[in-house]
Amino acid sequence: MDRLVALTVFAKVVEQGSFARAAERLGLSPSAVSRHVADLEAHLGARLLNRTTRRLSLTESGQAFHERTVQLLADLEEAEAAVTAHALAPRGTLRLTCPITFGERHLAPAIAAFAADHPQLAFEVDLSDRTVDIVEEGYDLAVRIGAVGSAALIARPIGRTQLVCCAAPAYVARRGAPAVPEDLARHACLAYAYLADRGLWRFTDAQGE
Repeated sequence: MDRLVALTVFAKVVEQGSFARAAERLGLSPSAVSRHVADLEAHLGARLLNRTTRRLSLTESGQAFHERTVQLLADLEEAEAAVTAHALAPRGTLRLTCPITFGERHLAPAIAAFAADHPQLAFEVDLSDRTVDIVEEGYDLAVRIGAVGSAALIARPIGRTQLVCCAAPAYVARRGAPAVPEDLARHACLAYAYLADRGLWRFTDAQGE
């Protein structure tokens, strides 16, 4: 027996004064309504309603139980409304992490604009170039550039970035310019240490290959 459903049905039967009218209001069959009330009475071990062919009336136990039931359902409705309002109006603290440069250039102004519209929401931001385990370290979300890092995370693309291979003119004059990717093996390369595959450089030609 679903007690919440049974309580709702019982309250509606008392409100309507009829199994048939309660069934119509709830979108159930009269037999289903009768069964819910009977199951509730069996669970409580007490008769809640006096039934005659002409009318329904509450027993003494039913009267006391109905008062508590109405209050309980009202409290539940109020609690649901409060949670819904809370969900619609962001509040609390949002913990997030993202790379340092991206955070300084893009995230900071975005947070400022968002916070102006949602003053009840606070931000705790960790600017770090390491791949943070957001579950283990208690973060709500992370901005990642490149691979997400875990199949267990839900990711959505918010933009695109491009890496380029470049060199100082003085270096090219001294060491020569590489003509093909394989030439990089004889050059002094400065790579990004926090990439998961920092030893692998990917190049794309004009055809996207």
